[in-house]
Amino acid sequence: MKKMDEMDRNIQLHAEEWGYKTVLLALCVWTIFNAYQAYANKTKIDMLPCLILCLSICVQVISQAAMKQKMVAGDEEYKEPNKLVYAIFFAVVIVAVVLSLGVFFLLKV
Repeated sequence: MKKMDEMDRNIQLHAEEWGYKTVLLALCVWTIFNAYQAYANKTKIDMLPCLILCLSICVQVISQAAMKQKMVAGDEEYKEPNKLVYAIFFAVVIVAVVLSLGVFFLLKV
């Protein structure tokens, strides 16, 4: 396998970006469609697309914060609070709230 130059890496990065955005859009549409079906037909909502959507967004936010923190680790001028810990904390809180609301609505219906 040949080594990629900067242009090839840039092309691959843009292709991955479009793929990621397409998958997120599909998951959003799937989640909204499932919510509509559950509301209209009074059936149980399928939480799988919502959980995958939440997981993918949390992984993106956490990995972005980790990479940013790693890039500026030795820089003396750039001091910032540990955003990785904040991101993990808020991700856990958001997942807990979504799961608790989901359980509440599932048990209520």
